[in-house]
Amino acid sequence: MIDRIEEILRGMLSDPSPSVRDAASAALDRLRAKRSVESYLQKLRTGSLEERMRAVFSAEEIGGSEGLSILLAALMDREAQVRGAAVRALESCLTVPVLKALVERLPKEQGVVLGNLLETLGKSRRKELSPIIEKYLGHPDAEVNGKAIVACSLIAEKDGWAKILEQADSGSETVRAAVARALSEFSGGGG
Repeated sequence: MIDRIEEILRGMLSDPSPSVRDAASAALDRLRAKRSVESYLQKLRTGSLEERMRAVFSAEEIGGSEGLSILLAALMDREAQVRGAAVRALESCLTVPVLKALVERLPKEQGVVLGNLLETLGKSRRKELSPIIEKYLGHPDAEVNGKAIVACSLIAEKDGWAKILEQADSGSETVRAAVARALSEFSGGGG
């Protein structure tokens, strides 16, 4: 069946309509990428930093279960830059298994990647993640603390808002700015 699909798409590459040709070309690219998931996984294991970063961006374009498997593998990369890019790419598919994988990474990360994780978890707007994110409020790294504040504001209940407000007197302008951004999310529903 896949051979027949590719044959039809190749035929569509000579369609008189530019939009059909573009769509067929994109579809062929995506099919080829799906077929090469193993090569992307191999690049994550042995490739240079640039190759591993390209694998993450390609996985985002591939999408579906194939792209997701590459992105989840990239979460384990040795370089923070690759892990951070994978977290950002996963923002578009925050399923329960993806959220679990992101939560599992929290204690293993620091700095920018930890901040990205917290931010992404907040964007899920899943209230059950509130206690997990709240643990990072008051984090010694101001950037991480700021990301935790904003993430918490997206899912906070009454106690979470109280913890966010406690951060308003921080000595860090980064943290105070995050509190200000977070306060725009308050709807009154959380208490």
